[in-house]
Amino acid sequence: MTPLIFLVGLLVLFWLLIVMPQRRRRQQQAALIGELVPGDEVLTLGGLLGTLREVGEHEVVLEIAPETRVRVAKSAITGRIEPEAEPTETAETQLP
Repeated sequence: MTPLIFLVGLLVLFWLLIVMPQRRRRQQQAALIGELVPGDEVLTLGGLLGTLREVGEHEVVLEIAPETRVRVAKSAITGRIEPEAEPTETAETQLP
């Protein structure tokens, strides 16, 4: 009976530490890909940073430099880059 309890405990631990986080990441990736619109700044799996110019069903056109565009699979988009906030006046006046 004890080995059965140990085995069930290992299966539950495996589920909690391996399966659940992977499922959550897949859901977040699917949500990100579904929300892509032209003009978004994104990061690809290969480390390219760029601005989306066209969004297709399975691929996107990414502008990585002025007038330099590449086609990338949608599944290669790993994150959206949020624009940096403008510096405030108080931050500029606090410089030494």
